[in-house]
Amino acid sequence: MEKKRFVPTDTGEWVNKFLVSSFGEIVDPKFTASVESKLDAVARGESGWKPVLRDFWGPFKAAVDKAAGAERPSETTDEVCPECGKPMVIKLGRYGKFMACTGYPECKVAKPLNGKQGEQAEPELSDQKCDKCGEPMAIKAGRYGKFLGCSAYPECKNIQPLEKPKDTGIACPQCGKGTFLEKKSRRGKIFYSCSSYPKCKNALWNEPIDRACPQCNAPFVTIKVTKRHGTEHVCATEGCGWKEQIEVSEAA
Repeated sequence: MEKKRFVPTDTGEWVNKFLVSSFGEIVDPKFTASVESKLDAVARGESGWKPVLRDFWGPFKAAVDKAAGAERPSETTDEVCPECGKPMVIKLGRYGKFMACTGYPECKVAKPLNGKQGEQAEPELSDQKCDKCGEPMAIKAGRYGKFLGCSAYPECKNIQPLEKPKDTGIACPQCGKGTFLEKKSRRGKIFYSCSSYPKCKNALWNEPIDRACPQCNAPFVTIKVTKRHGTEHVCATEGCGWKEQIEVSEAA
């Protein structure tokens, strides 16, 4: 998500190219309408289901077998390999795009995109300091996106999220030391965990607010939003069960 808009990753763009090139007929917007029309004809008794399935399965199985043995997608470039003279192409690796020789595996020349041979891409330094060693934190890219890593790595292995978690100010009742921070899971779902993690693993899926539970006197309650019940204040204390409706769901 960038500026409140979804932006495709390198992996997403290349997967899309692969699907279009290998299964163009299936990913075509007209495919679903065509299949529905054929199934309606079967439902009306105008055609048998076996011929419909046979007509689909034959070409589809052949496309799957061909795709299974296909090479990973790549982009051609004007650059040539400095060792063997063969063309260099842009490929997609675990951490993004990189340049590689088309003579692989005989020639294993590879380099970061827009970098020199054997050179790692220069990390971008942030304005934050490492809270463990005091060195600048660098913006790095990993499997799940960008994050902050200490520029003194490997001597210091401190890492932090690129965006600092929002502090709710609600004290954690389990450890009595930390407060609940708003964070995002690897799948992008918001949750709230104790700032003393990993010493304290207390976490909530619903946002805690500064209001004592009127039933069990817990120091806070949470805001829970569902399609069925709308917005509710709910006690997070196990066994309490107190809840209060704030906004009625539009679907109700």
